[in-house]
Amino acid sequence: MIRLFLDSEWANDALRELVSLALISENGEHVFYAERDPLPGTPSSFVSKTVYPLLQRGPAAMEDQLMTEALRTFLQPLGQSEIFADAPLDFSMLNRVWMGSDRPPPPAPFRTRLAREGNLMQSVERYFKRNPEELARRHHALVDATALRAAWIVENYSFDGDVGNATSIDPGYEEWFIAKVGAAKEASLPSIPHEFAMEELRKRLKKMEDT
Repeated sequence: MIRLFLDSEWANDALRELVSLALISENGEHVFYAERDPLPGTPSSFVSKTVYPLLQRGPAAMEDQLMTEALRTFLQPLGQSEIFADAPLDFSMLNRVWMGSDRPPPPAPFRTRLAREGNLMQSVERYFKRNPEELARRHHALVDATALRAAWIVENYSFDGDVGNATSIDPGYEEWFIAKVGAAKEASLPSIPHEFAMEELRKRLKKMEDT
């Protein structure tokens, strides 16, 4: 089952109208990003000053039903997925887009999971601290979804390779490793900063020494 990380922005806390929605897979290979067109006309002061200036518009701007169709086109080929977010309202926004105007909508090929356990939120903050270019774009839905993904990887993976994919004793491990490194170099998505990963590694090594 593929893991996806979700973030959304909404216009104000009273009406909670969707502004933008983003999903990124755990391996970074699958990305969805969309903005509503037209945008909600009654954004809060924070949203109008902070969120709206970060919007991309262009092809990302979609009318509601087109966004629904785009989301379904993105999710359905992935099969069953587990979608993580750090706020329950993100799931409400996701479900609204998935349902669209269809009654009934097609069965959703995903389950949702609130991700706030352990040190995950602290890791999100450390990600932004170590990645100032992304900090300057915080509250862009895809930037925030990518930060949650990075924090999840640090908190849930060891540093000896991707869990569940390959180990050094597997046949073809060298080819797998070279392909992974090549894909990482070519990716246009923000990387997890070296200092951020090393800080987490030092913490884990210290914990192992103390046990």
